[in-house]
Amino acid sequence: MIYENVLETLGDTPVVRLRNLLPRPQDRIYVKLEGTNPSGSIKDRAALHMVEEAERDGRLAPGSTIIESTSGNLGKSLALIGAVKGYRVILVVDPKTPQSVLSYATSLGAELDMVDRPDADGSYQAARIRRVGELLLRHPGAYSPDQYNNPDNPQAHALRTAPEVAKDFDDLGALVATASTGGHVSGLGSALKERFPSLHVRAVDAYGSAAFGHSFAPYKMRGIGLSWQPGNLHTRYVDSLHRVADTEALSTCRVLAREEGLLLGESGGAAVFAALTYAAEHPGRPVLAIAPDTGANYLYESYDDMWLAGHGVPVDVLWSTSRDLLRHVRSPLHPPAEPAHAGADVRTTAEGARA
Repeated sequence: MIYENVLETLGDTPVVRLRNLLPRPQDRIYVKLEGTNPSGSIKDRAALHMVEEAERDGRLAPGSTIIESTSGNLGKSLALIGAVKGYRVILVVDPKTPQSVLSYATSLGAELDMVDRPDADGSYQAARIRRVGELLLRHPGAYSPDQYNNPDNPQAHALRTAPEVAKDFDDLGALVATASTGGHVSGLGSALKERFPSLHVRAVDAYGSAAFGHSFAPYKMRGIGLSWQPGNLHTRYVDSLHRVADTEALSTCRVLAREEGLLLGESGGAAVFAALTYAAEHPGRPVLAIAPDTGANYLYESYDDMWLAGHGVPVDVLWSTSRDLLRHVRSPLHPPAEPAHAGADVRTTAEGARA
């Protein structure tokens, strides 16, 4: 198939069924591989939709500047969009951002603005947001997508990602999706509950994240969680919350690579761990986990024993076999529970799309 540009290759990501890493042989656990999108993550979907909607209503003019805070993947997406569409892109990043992400973005012409001082709680996220505000004042007419609060973020998944899932499944017992901005768990949850009325939506967050109102504490995973509650996280669509620990997510990544041939990012490991936990509780029900990105972003970091040890995670604290991992799946460190805090509604379903 021939495309006019690389952005047209976005979407229609594959779904792979797990064959070896199963609590019971009859379990049906599937993983949607969003790392096959053009820049390597699910963020391509939200980034392109936010940019196109801003172009449509005049918030983003041809040749303008895009400025955004990112821990990694959205920055790659915007860098790619900027290269194709001719926008100057300035990304506000921090020291936790993987070097591969930074190199990708700069190779496509994006500029980096590094925030090197965290807030008192150890998070860089609020500091990055403040820096975006400063840069917007310096660049009149610039556009910030604001992935945390822009309703076009979840809307992208309600309109484009959910139909892909609905096409692949006649029956779906549970959707398991991670929360950072709240975009894909809210957008998918809202739309797929219309298609599958009995669907259970399990949100996955990092233990230490404050996205669902818990106290913030530093954690190792990237691409998941926040130090505050984002406007795009709508817990009315969430039936349960699983707060996954670093060791659980990182161990799952490594076992998936060795026993299923799936190389996922850290948030994907968290999603699959939570999906396995759901499957252990509900034998035989079809479960879909959304893997937000590819592990290629982290080959020299969370997949590297020396890097992990240097960042406070000795490899001997991780589980290396499916047998060990499944034992912990049945007794997770933080059992799933109902989310405690509800967010405000936004128009995320297809019925709420802009005309």
